[in-house]
Amino acid sequence: MKSIAMSLLALSVALALPSALAQQDHAQHHPQSDTAAVTDDMTAAVVRKLDVEYGKITLKHEPIASLGMPAMTMVFQIQDKALFDGLAPGDSVRVKVEKVGSALVVTAIEKIPHL
Repeated sequence: MKSIAMSLLALSVALALPSALAQQDHAQHHPQSDTAAVTDDMTAAVVRKLDVEYGKITLKHEPIASLGMPAMTMVFQIQDKALFDGLAPGDSVRVKVEKVGSALVVTAIEKIPHL
């Protein structure tokens, strides 16, 4: 019985090792910082309206892949009113939108400079 258990243990280690090594190799060749992760989740949008008093922003946005949402214009809550700093209607931005409870909330925003 012990030899069967030891054989199964050896087999499971042998099967898991290549997967672990592949993940480690991938991480070494494709490092990803926190900034890159945030940027990957960001969506292009145009500010239509700011409601600083109520912490809401109206955006005309591209599809939000992380939420499975098509492009549209809609109102979002904003996580921190400091994110409004330097924004005005008409600004091109990139936003990160997350579902918090039942609300869609802008958790990060960066202005896209005009060329």
